[in-house]
Amino acid sequence: MADSSREALQSDELQLDLYSIIRALLKDWWMILTAGIVGVFCAYIVAGTAYVPAYTTSMTFIVSSKGSTSSASNLTATTEMADTFSLVLNSRLLKKKVQQELGLSYLPGTIETNVVTGTNLMTLKVSAASPEHSFKIMKSVLENYSEITDYVLSNVVLDVLEAPTVPKAPSNPISAREMMKKYAMIAMAAMAALLAVISYLKDDVKNEKEVERKLDTALFATVYHEVKNKTLKSKLRRAKKGLLVSDPTCSFLFVETYKKIRTKLMYKAGDQKGQVILVTSVLENEGKSTVAANIALTLAQKSDRVAFIDGDLRRPAAYKILQRELEADQEIGAFLNEKSDFDQVMQWDEENHLYLLTGSRKYSNSTELVSGERMQELIEAVRAEADYVVIDSPPTSLMADAEVLAEYADVSLLVVHQGMARTREINDTIDILENGGSELLGCIYNDVKTGVFKGKKSWGDYNYGGYRKYKRGYSYGGYGYGRSEKSDKKKERTAITEEKPQEEMEIMEMDLQDQVTGSDGIEE
Repeated sequence: MADSSREALQSDELQLDLYSIIRALLKDWWMILTAGIVGVFCAYIVAGTAYVPAYTTSMTFIVSSKGSTSSASNLTATTEMADTFSLVLNSRLLKKKVQQELGLSYLPGTIETNVVTGTNLMTLKVSAASPEHSFKIMKSVLENYSEITDYVLSNVVLDVLEAPTVPKAPSNPISAREMMKKYAMIAMAAMAALLAVISYLKDDVKNEKEVERKLDTALFATVYHEVKNKTLKSKLRRAKKGLLVSDPTCSFLFVETYKKIRTKLMYKAGDQKGQVILVTSVLENEGKSTVAANIALTLAQKSDRVAFIDGDLRRPAAYKILQRELEADQEIGAFLNEKSDFDQVMQWDEENHLYLLTGSRKYSNSTELVSGERMQELIEAVRAEADYVVIDSPPTSLMADAEVLAEYADVSLLVVHQGMARTREINDTIDILENGGSELLGCIYNDVKTGVFKGKKSWGDYNYGGYRKYKRGYSYGGYGYGRSEKSDKKKERTAITEEKPQEEMEIMEMDLQDQVTGSDGIEE
């Protein structure tokens, strides 16, 4: 059974995710375009330097045998004589005579003969790099070939049907425009193929199936891609506004996703008050600040006392997402530097019914600030005032702030953006969070696109880690990065999740009833 499960996993691993490859190509379109421009320059260089024009002049002979009036014998003579005549024309002796006559050290051209099929006509062609050389070589060949051919072709008569002329244009012309197009297409195709291979081989999380297969934690929820600004007017006016569930233009699916996340968090918290929830990610721009803000907003719709702390002191983003303007004494950094009091820092957002502890200033010594006593005092003070505390943490790959903040939190969530961080980096972060003071509930698979441009459209078949029962009987041992030990932890988390399914379903039913009645105050 274990062997068959392992083979099924390996088979899934080899499947090609075409949508992810297409998205990667569209993301790096500028590299493909750059390759096309490079191809155009290469074509220009080749056309200007490597291209050698060839000028060809030709003449046609009528071949006949002496004393013969039969066309059949003439055809036979033509066929037999073509190869011999070609050897004569390309012989060293004739070429030497032509070179001496023209005063050249080498023959700057080529000579070829061809018999017109079914006739006693034979063409002689001379090609050279200049029209003068082409014509002069042809003329010299006509004047000197008889001295050699009389010994081997004495019974053949050659009558000129079409005299040679000086060529006016190259016989191998090229179109610079067509050549540039060709080189550009080849270069762009090569770059696209290279990017496709890199995307396929990149060990990241490309779809929901790979979350369970590659990561050493459960899938807590999936947030599908949501268009931030749906009209040109909104794109111009609200480019800096965050993607929040409080925005009435957000889709029903997007809002419901965060309500489901809220329900699961409330179930995990149980009757415990002052629950501190840490939200972090591996890399920048994975959407953790937006996820953290939306979790806080949806919790505030159910609880009167919810606080949102921006713990990213080096690159704060919460004030931008929530469109807040702060005074100097309202900065969270001012409290940590003992320049303001707790009452000044903890601001009430009347619109969202949320306590905010944010900042807009950047601090290079952020690790020292979050690990100091003032941060611990801040967390304890907020814990005493609020039912839920959501902390937006910095990425784990940039600094150690997330590890310090994880010691203050009760539970943590890891935001994993589709196709960004590598699997090894994500699993390393999972190890850090699991070894910290908080319980890792799982990952939120963020900004997921099921097609090329868009996320999931339908509401049915919605998949949440832990809510849909985990598959049993899978053997994870020997797969990935030491998965045999980590899979045990994963099974323990799954078992805890399944301990009270009836209680969780009751909470889900209550939440669904509120959604139908619109008690959350959001236009759906």
